[in-house]
Amino acid sequence: MAKPRRFQTHGEEILVRARELVAFGWCQGTDACDEHGGPVRPWSTQATSWSLLGALVAAIDLPSEPDAVTLRPLRRALAALAEVIEEPLLAVWNDRPGRTQDQVLATLDAARLVCADWGDDSV
Repeated sequence: MAKPRRFQTHGEEILVRARELVAFGWCQGTDACDEHGGPVRPWSTQATSWSLLGALVAAIDLPSEPDAVTLRPLRRALAALAEVIEEPLLAVWNDRPGRTQDQVLATLDAARLVCADWGDDSV
């Protein structure tokens, strides 16, 4: 399977993209790992697995100094996740012992549905 490409359009698509990354490879204890399990930055071309938070970071392309309009899709994606995850820290939720890749995928699916129910990107 080829590693999915990066893009940013709106909150729902950020969640779709993050789901593609987690489906490709999932990790715990760091935002992203290379093929040998070593930690790398989520946007690194060497990344082959991502945590929930790492996948969100890797799913978007932000300018070095993003403004409110640029951050709106990310805020929307995070708000949707907050509707389906009670833990306020995504890294803590992702790294909880017993957490599975399937649970992370299901959570991203549920958050995407929340975004879809909201309609436009006004969050």
